[in-house]
Amino acid sequence: MIIGLTGKYCAGKNAAAAVFEEKGIPSIDVDKLGHRALDARIEEIAEAFGPEVVVTDKNGKRTVDRKALGSIVFSDPQKLFRLEKISHPWMKAETARLTAGYKAEGRRHVVVNAAILYRMELDKLCDCVIWIEAPLVTRFRRALKRDSAGIAAVIKRIYTQRQLKPKPSENSVDIYRVENRTGISPLRLKIEHVLNEIEQKGSDGR
Repeated sequence: MIIGLTGKYCAGKNAAAAVFEEKGIPSIDVDKLGHRALDARIEEIAEAFGPEVVVTDKNGKRTVDRKALGSIVFSDPQKLFRLEKISHPWMKAETARLTAGYKAEGRRHVVVNAAILYRMELDKLCDCVIWIEAPLVTRFRRALKRDSAGIAAVIKRIYTQRQLKPKPSENSVDIYRVENRTGISPLRLKIEHVLNEIEQKGSDGR
């Protein structure tokens, strides 16, 4: 099965993905694919946002300066939308390629870890979705500790994701809510419970 894994900022998606990986279930980190997409679409990005967002590294390779690009797109929703129009098709195609490769290897499950799973329509690839959630205060504290970005930056990041929520997919897959309030051990038990439920439904042909 292809398992979509999503949730809001600092809810614990990556921690949940690590639990799956402990069990030998591969996880595709779509955020990391986003970094690769920038260089894969470097010419389009330079044309859209200017040559100043492209730098040459010490090995002479041209690459996108993510900090410079971020300062442009994250202050302007229209420019962010333009970037997504360039990068998302590559990310979706690469996710589909990777999941197909894992299935060809005979992997029983593959996890697609993506904060904007629904906005990218990656849920259409999935047989079910796990939504990781945590209280706002918990997420706020985790963000301050993890990212060292400052209160204002954390509030802005949380605010931009305010509309993210689990929702029915066109293919009507099951959505499992997993609360990640107290740490890795309880989360591990909850993931194991959900995985057992997913596998049971799969064996029942549902």
